[in-house]
Order: sequence, then structure tokens, then C-alpha cells
Amino acid sequence: MRSNLIDAGVDVFIVGAGPAGAAAAISLSQIAPHLRVCLADAGRDRPFRVGESVPPPIKPFLDHLGLGPAFIQADHCPSFHTLSAWGGQELIGNEFFLYVHNTGWRLDRDRFDRMLADEATRLGAKPLTATVRSLSPCAQGWRIDCGAAGKFAARFVIDASGRSALLPRLLKIPSVKIDKLVACAVFFERQSVPDAPGADAAVIESFRDGWWYSAAIPGSRRVAMLMTDADIARQLRVSQLPAWMACLAETRHIQPLIASCRPLAPPAFWSAASRNFGSAYPFGILGIGDAISSFDPLSSQGIIKAIRSGLFASYAIADYFLRNDETGIARYYALMNREFDAYLTTRHEYYRQEQRWPDAPFWNRRH
Repeated sequence: MRSNLIDAGVDVFIVGAGPAGAAAAISLSQIAPHLRVCLADAGRDRPFRVGESVPPPIKPFLDHLGLGPAFIQADHCPSFHTLSAWGGQELIGNEFFLYVHNTGWRLDRDRFDRMLADEATRLGAKPLTATVRSLSPCAQGWRIDCGAAGKFAARFVIDASGRSALLPRLLKIPSVKIDKLVACAVFFERQSVPDAPGADAAVIESFRDGWWYSAAIPGSRRVAMLMTDADIARQLRVSQLPAWMACLAETRHIQPLIASCRPLAPPAFWSAASRNFGSAYPFGILGIGDAISSFDPLSSQGIIKAIRSGLFASYAIADYFLRNDETGIARYYALMNREFDAYLTTRHEYYRQEQRWPDAPFWNRRH
């Protein structure tokens, strides 16, 4: 058993104030309110992020955090089904009424993230606008250098830095990377297309070089997103709007949703690769959300996974502080590894359902 670390500036320093980091801060305030928690965010404006839609199981997690009523009042767009043309040309519905909680949501992510971060601050987490430049072990646990924002000592660090995986990069921790999937998205000024299939739903359509996603989102906008591997994206030149639109024109279901809409900006790229850091973090640092493992957006699990892992990490850290019990940390990493293994199995099975282009590099890599 490791001896307790001596008192320091804060007990828990959370790197990242997105859904994962904010959920961990809220939960810690509920189960260990005496702990001093710092919630650090880089403060940069973030545009659309993969994971704009959430399935119905989001609601019980928000209720658990005490945010169910606030979420309902925030005017996100309800969604009752998803349509997909996968393994064939026809659209097939996935109706949310099969869930116990039968409403999904297309989020205003800025509003959603602010709701969580504001609640964490209200419950006592100290907000900090800062980017971590380096961190190193010290007598108090970890010393965190945030440049002009100051230097901090913390007994425990939570890495909620998302897909950027800031702390693993600083600590040179290798990951297991499964693919090179990227999202290439364009926002459109939404026009009414009431007769088009999928006008009120999230729509997924596979094609030879990957798959497409489109949905109406808050703010009278619609997003269309091409998902493919990074090298294929370069070959298709989809960073240029004319080439992106040419690929869109080949779709059967996505293009009619966009036909009368005006693009608001050129294509923007994000990494959507599946990756796992497992239990490679050193003692005193827990990775949560996309920082520890990232899933294919096809899973629609990114935000739920972020909140769930933030909750489980908070339980493990509370056990360590309140009962000097480290076993919760080992259980947490075992759970995260099992979750990633189960995800890989599901991912493989789902991609195998699409067999129309067996010689295409995108699909061949996944079969």
C-alpha cells in the first residue's frame, strides 16, 4: 500500500472541462465534498465535434448528476430514430422507442458543455483557464506547469483532455491505435426538406470509400460529415469544397437533405480514430473519456462514455482519498479495458455487415 501523499495546492487537478472532466468534478463534489478540485480548460473555441448526437441512455446519467431537468429545459433537438443505408441501398430505421428512455437528442454542444462545467463550478470546483505545458512527479503528487496561468501541485490528476490526449503526449505514453479514421464535416444553413427521408432524423449512408452522416442540429443548421481514412481523404482531395461536394453528389440519401442548403464554411477535419491507452498511465493519473480510449463515432457512445468514465473515475479516486484504498483504481482500468475490447468486437461485427465493396481499401481494412 502506498503511503498517502502530503497535502498540496489541490487534491484533484482535472485537465479538460468537457463532459468527462465536468462529470468527474460534479461526482467528486457529491461523494467527497471536502476534496479541493481544480477544473482546467484551455479556453479555446471549439467548433463542431464528433458526437453531436446522443442516444436515449444519456438521460439516466444526467439524472444521476442532478442535471436531468436542466438538460430538458436547454432546448436541444429531440430525436426519435436513426436511419441508415448500410449493407444495402435502402434506408432502415432504428427506432428509439425500443429503449426504456425513448428520446435521443441532437445537441447544442456549447450549451451542453457549459451546463456541465457550470454545475461543477457551482458545486465547488475551481475553474481555471490554462493549458498544461508539462507535468512531473513531486513530493505532493504531481507538479503541473500551466505556463502564464501558474504552476500547481496536485495529489491526483485526471486526464480529460479528449482526443488530443495531452497528458499521454507530454508523458510519452504510447497508445494502441486501431485505424486512421477522420471526419470531414461541412455545416449548412438548413432549409426545410419535409418530404425527404431522414429530414427529422440522423442519417448514415455507406459508400465505397467510407460512410456519411447527416443531421439537423440546433441553430437552424445541418451538418454533413464524410468519414474515411486519412490517406483516402487526401486521395479524394476532400479538404477542398468542390471535391467534397462531388463525393456528396454520389450519395443516394444524404445529398437530397443538403441539395437546397448553403454551405457555411469549407470542410473541417477531426480525428475519429479508434485508440486505447489502457492502463499505461502512471500512478496518480487517471485517464477518462476520449483521453483514455476513443471510439468510432458510428457507436454514438462518445458523450455517454465520457460521462460514465468520469463517474467511475471519481469513485476510484474517492476510495483512495477516503479509505486509502487503491484497488478501485485497478478496477477502473480493468473496466475501461473490458469496455474497449467489447467495443472492438461490436465495431468489427458492424463493419462486416457492409460487403458491397470488398476490394475497396476502407472496407478491406475493416474486414
